Amino acid sequence: MSTLSPPTRRHPAQALAGMNRPLGPTEAIYYLLDQLYCLNFVVFAEISGRLDAGELGRALQAVQLEQPLLRTQLTVARGRACFKAVAPEQAALTAQVRPLRGWRAAVAAELDAPFDGAAPLARFLWFQGRGKSVAAMVFHHTIADGKSGASLLVEVLRRAGGEDLPLRPRPPHQSAQDLDLIRSRGVVEGSLQKLKYWLGQGQTALKFPRQLPGYDMRLGDQRSIKVIPVSIPKASTQALLASCRAHGTTVHGALGAAQLLALNREFGPAQARPLGLTSLADLRGVLGGSLSANDMGLYIATITTVHGLPAKPDFWQLAADIRGQLQQVLTTGDANLVHSAYREESVLPMGRSRARLIQSAAALAPASSMLTNIGRVDAPDLQNGARIQSLAFLVSPPPQHPICVTAASQGGNLHLNLLYDQVKLDDAQAQRITDTLLEFLKAAASSQLDSSRRPQDEGTEQVSVGSQGGRW
Repeated sequence: MSTLSPPTRRHPAQALAGMNRPLGPTEAIYYLLDQLYCLNFVVFAEISGRLDAGELGRALQAVQLEQPLLRTQLTVARGRACFKAVAPEQAALTAQVRPLRGWRAAVAAELDAPFDGAAPLARFLWFQGRGKSVAAMVFHHTIADGKSGASLLVEVLRRAGGEDLPLRPRPPHQSAQDLDLIRSRGVVEGSLQKLKYWLGQGQTALKFPRQLPGYDMRLGDQRSIKVIPVSIPKASTQALLASCRAHGTTVHGALGAAQLLALNREFGPAQARPLGLTSLADLRGVLGGSLSANDMGLYIATITTVHGLPAKPDFWQLAADIRGQLQQVLTTGDANLVHSAYREESVLPMGRSRARLIQSAAALAPASSMLTNIGRVDAPDLQNGARIQSLAFLVSPPPQHPICVTAASQGGNLHLNLLYDQVKLDDAQAQRITDTLLEFLKAAASSQLDSSRRPQDEGTEQVSVGSQGGRW
């Protein structure tokens, strides 16, 4: 199907390819779970300087013409959830203008503001203030992930800032499982790899480690997602990166180690125990199709690794173990097998009954907390002189995870957000976990900082929304 885009001064009329296909396994799982609890995610940027409303509107129109999934609705046909293309003039992506005051709470509230399946499956919020503003894009999780969502927001701001970027319509891509390179190995070899992977997952699940004492992994009747945001300044971020390189690991490994050790401290007396970490891994580097962050889509895998912590765990050993396990899963191609157990054929209708079955299966996995890190986001100064001061993102954490930490690096700073369900985890405990996590990260970075200056002297950006916020 092709639709004709409306002509404008900057974007002449042209034929656009539409997204018309059934959802792949990963997309279908997210679609179903979204019917039980909202699975939105939000990417947002703090901006100093002015933006023009007209330029912003034209920028949104341009990216909608470029990205097929911004011109797509969700339907159900023959028992399967599907993407169906719509003409852009029938579902224009426009900016919702709001006051700057209270923007953090408003952005967090978007995690529980579900889409109804109609196009566009994204919202753009513009929180205006004097000389500064916040731009936020909210996504239905079937059409994007954190990396592609961040890339899209940066493009919108570059266009709105006056940069004359060419219009490059992207082709409609297949799902992650349809682009799986394991398929190219043939039916027998591919099936054997899948069998080996799921046998390993079964052995891991038998350990059933607890992730937090007393935490109820089941889906409750109500949810109240809260956010504790933290910004780690440039000098400390650089020191942490240098320490990670010196110890043969990555920032993701260090973040994961700090997260697990913070939760481990909640158990009280020191003793050996296994703890799990679920990482959301970008699959673009191991899929076919030559995908980049500019290609919108859900190209991530939820990879759970289990780590045996001794009574006196070593931070860098744990960080290296996290990196090593993740790297092994990604390089073997097993990462894309996580959602391969999903089958489109089912006697259950495509609705809440099947969604509950999926959630029950997810709850059988080893208990874990979640870490999603989109890495460095390049966000240059805008052509009109405005600057992107920070860029970060939020995700709606699944109920089986007591906490979810998001991470993004922009302008040399590392922006973290710890999300939790206030119904199941009280504010004081969430704040204590955040403080402990930062304590471990600070110690990891301090060896690379100037010995004459303490890490806290590097400057702390403390922000809060309904809680104390994190202190670096």
